[in-house]
Order: sequence, then structure tokens, then C-alpha cells
Amino acid sequence: MESPSYSILLHYSEIALKLKNRSHFEKIFIQNIKIHMQGLEYSRIELYAARVLIHDINKDIWDEYKKRLEQIIGMQHATLVLKTKTDLEQIKNAAKLLIKDKNIDSFRITTKRNDKSFEYDTNDINKYLGAFVQELTNAKVSLKFYSLNIIIEILKNYSFVGYERIKGFSGLPAGSQEKALSLISSGIDSPVASFELIKRGVKLDYIHFHSYPAISNQSIENVKEILNILKLYQLKSKLYLVPILSIQQKIMEIIPDKFWVIFFRRVMLQISNIIANKINAVALVTGDSVGQVASQTLSNIRAISDASFLPILRPLSGSNKEDIINKAKKIRTYDTSVLPYQDCCSFFVPKHPETKAKMKDILFYESKINLDDLIDEAIINIEKVNINIKDNV
Repeated sequence: MESPSYSILLHYSEIALKLKNRSHFEKIFIQNIKIHMQGLEYSRIELYAARVLIHDINKDIWDEYKKRLEQIIGMQHATLVLKTKTDLEQIKNAAKLLIKDKNIDSFRITTKRNDKSFEYDTNDINKYLGAFVQELTNAKVSLKFYSLNIIIEILKNYSFVGYERIKGFSGLPAGSQEKALSLISSGIDSPVASFELIKRGVKLDYIHFHSYPAISNQSIENVKEILNILKLYQLKSKLYLVPILSIQQKIMEIIPDKFWVIFFRRVMLQISNIIANKINAVALVTGDSVGQVASQTLSNIRAISDASFLPILRPLSGSNKEDIINKAKKIRTYDTSVLPYQDCCSFFVPKHPETKAKMKDILFYESKINLDDLIDEAIINIEKVNINIKDNV
């Protein structure tokens, strides 16, 4: 047998459901893979039979490949494999090489036959390879409780034998949809909400509102760190840092304190709409979860949303806090999100905020205050930060 080479076999998820525009999503998916693989050894990336193959990798740094693979949005799973000819003896020899020096007490064979013209069906292959591995290792066959799963994919021109499969986040390839602007804090929820939209292929830019120097700039630094994590999934984005202290001070002079946070958030939406229009974003994203805090009751969500002409996407609206925390840990934003910081809204929250705002009251008080000049000033003083995965690949 000619010496087999190691490859990575990737299966995508929802792209497989696309019909006429599948090639568009495949192209973006492969472009993203190339960016994720920068600096790692491989010869070429090939699209074949609804699979993506990364050929001739360096098996000795498999752990580094795994880290990158886990970040590829749109990937269902990836497997470390040996490439071999579509011939049962060649496949058997590849399996032998694959399990060499491995101590296993139980195993299973999982075969997928894409080439239906191959003379053996999946059951035949499983039985033949299972008997061979059992004889070689004295390990028992177990379909449910196994220490090694030998994965075989039968394709027309060549086949693959692997044993280590990594699950991805699935979804659509990062950057394959239109743009939205995410209102991000350095808390737990909005980074998770942003990730949920990244997983849908939405191109996200971010906007963060702060009250520096009345409070520290820690939330700004935390947000930058969070986006340095989220960029591992989306690859590139922009962050808009908006100073709103003077606007908040004006609101606190004129508006009853129970409505402060509602008016803060209405202004945030107004400014976000202006920025979104400039960058051609067609929706806003927030981390709202219904009933979690006073500003997220249904009545207050309505009172706040009324200030936006763009649709507002709330992917966490029905999630409980435990689910959100678990996802934050999984995507690795949690540790940064729980660092101490002062939020531009929570710092000014009164003791008894309104929980069921009426639109007639909101519109009445809004008629008593003109924030146009202060909003223009805030926009002029926006700081823009580029977030790019290439900076640390």
C-alpha cells in the first residue's frame, strides 16, 4: 500500500439544505476555513461530494488544528482521517496504521458509503473491518460504550479512515448573511446573543455605550476582550464606542427617575439606528431576555423598542439565565463577562424603576426633552475599533 497521508474531513450542516444557492454558501465556508487554517500545514482544501477535505496536514500538531476547527461556524463535525484508495484491503491497512500503538478495550466501526457502486455495503464493511480490528487488538465490539470509534467514508476515487471526530456549532457560515449591529455590553447576555446571530451567518458589527469618565473605562476594555473572543468565530468586525454621559445627565435633569433606564435605552436605539444606516446594517441585536431585569418586561421592551425604526433581533428572549451562562462558558466569553465593571445604565438605576411603562407617559416626557444636539455630539465623538482574527492567527 502506498503511504497514506493525514487529512481532515469536514461535514457542513445547513448548507446541505440549500438548493440553487448552495455553491454560494460553500464558497464562503471554504474561504472561512482558509482563514482559520492560516499558519497551519496543509497542501490544499478540496470540496468533494458535499464534504470539505483539508489535505496533507501535520498530525503531530492535531491539537492546534482542533482548536481552529471548533471555531468554524457552519461545520457539523470534522474528523482526523487517513486518505487511501477505495479498496477494502487498502482501507483495512489504513485502519491498521491508524490504531497502531493504541491501547483499546472496546471499539465500533462507523461506515458511510457515498459511492454506491462500491461492491461492499456498509454492513459488509463494518463486519469485515470489525473482525480485522478485533483480531488485531483483542478488543471487544460495543456500539454504545466504546473507547474508539473507527470512522470510514467510502468515496468514488478514494476513501478515508478516521478515529477522532470534533463537533462544531453547525449553523450557516460566518458572514454569509446581511449585516446587523449588535448593542453589546460587557455582561453575560449580549455576547451570547451576538454569537447566536453569528451562528446564523449574520455579519455583525458592534456598538457599545459608556459613561466614561463618570465611571471607569473597564467596561470598554472588557468589551474589547469579549470581541477578541467572538472574532474567532466571525473573523472580522468593527466596534463603535459611544460616549453618552452628557445625554444621561440631561435625561436625569428632566425625566422622573423611574423612567431613566427606559430613556437611556431609547437613546441607545436612536443612535444605533443612525450608525446602522451609515454601515448598511438592516437590523439591531440585543441580549434581552424577557423578565430578567426591570427594563426587560414586555411593557418596557415595547416602550424602548418604539424608538427604533429598524427591526430588533432578540435571540435570547425566551432563554433562562442558566442556559445563557452555559452557552457563555461554551463560547468562552463567560470569564470576561463576570469581571468587575460599571455599566452605563446600571450605575444610574434608581431604587424603584418603572416595570410597566405606558407609552403615553413615555411620549409625554419625551416631548419635554430635546436631545438632538447631544446625540449629534455623541456621534461625532464615536471611537471606531477594527476587530480582525488575522491580528492573532
